[in-house]
Amino acid sequence: MTERSDTRIWITAAKRGDRLALAKLLATYHPWFRARAETRMDAALKARTGPDDILQEVYMDVAQQIDRFEDRGPDSFRNWVHAILDQKLVNARRVAHYQVRDIDREVPIAGGAADSYWNLLDDLYAESGTPSRVVRREEALSALLTCIDGLSPTHRQIVQLRFLEGLCVADVAARLGKSEAAVVALTKRALEALRVSMDRMGEFTRGA
Repeated sequence: MTERSDTRIWITAAKRGDRLALAKLLATYHPWFRARAETRMDAALKARTGPDDILQEVYMDVAQQIDRFEDRGPDSFRNWVHAILDQKLVNARRVAHYQVRDIDREVPIAGGAADSYWNLLDDLYAESGTPSRVVRREEALSALLTCIDGLSPTHRQIVQLRFLEGLCVADVAARLGKSEAAVVALTKRALEALRVSMDRMGEFTRGA
């Protein structure tokens, strides 16, 4: 969806404090924001919350930060909200993967859920061999989620098991029915594919 002339007017008005303009703006984009949220929510997260609950938090942040939004041309508002939404999803996934729903209580998950998307982002560039640190972190996280979705099924599964679920090489090998050497090789190829894809999305690091 490309921003139309009326949405551009609403953006300008919303930045000046016009809440009705902001409401019209969010209502216009809501179907696209909701679709993005729903497609990026995994089973663990969907068991805890729904896309509308996530978007309610996103819209509260948008209302609080709209005066600081920098209009950089067509689609900049949509991309800005996407960055906020993706950050909310990352945070919500982290909570969802630390806990599983029991009938009467939340039970901590044992094991590798501690490996977050943040850690994957840092590990991705640490593996490059060039001293650097990730900047523009919210945009980088948004790009990371897109790039993971674009990996081959095998590489995506490796990233999920090794970095997001935190399984060791031996456990991944057992899960996939492969040798440990094969898992190590697949992991290197998956990280390289992810790094190449991220580089195409933009520059998210600078020298340490």
